[in-house]
Amino acid sequence: MQPEVGEVVRRFAERFTDQNGEVVVTRGWDGAVRGIAEWLERRGVKRVAVASSGDNRSSDLIRELRGRFEVVPPGADAASIEGCGAGVTFPAVAVAETGSIVEVCHTESDRLVSALPPVHVAHIRAEAVLPDLLQVAGLIRRAAQSRGFAVTLISGPSRTGDIELRLTLGVHGPHTTVVFLEV
Repeated sequence: MQPEVGEVVRRFAERFTDQNGEVVVTRGWDGAVRGIAEWLERRGVKRVAVASSGDNRSSDLIRELRGRFEVVPPGADAASIEGCGAGVTFPAVAVAETGSIVEVCHTESDRLVSALPPVHVAHIRAEAVLPDLLQVAGLIRRAAQSRGFAVTLISGPSRTGDIELRLTLGVHGPHTTVVFLEV
């Protein structure tokens, strides 16, 4: 028996925030676009890299961000992305069981948008939140049959632990990860 969508989304948000991530629930795509822009402004971000989305979301977001931020569009080189205060991506799915977002990237540029800037912002729709990790297998299998790809599971900000078991966020990747969850 599959859990209800609302329960799956709630569990994802709970698990993601348990791992030091932030979840912002938005109503519709327009609410997500406004929310992302306002969130970035409040944090003083000046330069934003945007990954490709496979649909119109990246171009819609770029239109909203231009004039408020310096925007680095999809396909940029590593040096351009590294100089950004934030990167915005569009994960394929999220997993409630692990509190993870799953990115399937077909270019190095898209993969770096979630890894190089100190802040990672992701947009995902509620219907793309899956109950468990086993349901991701088909997605990975399909991606493997297409052109070059990388699959990344992201569960909150980058974490590094030392021998004394002290956890530090953001040493080898973003120190802040926020998911804008469109319902």
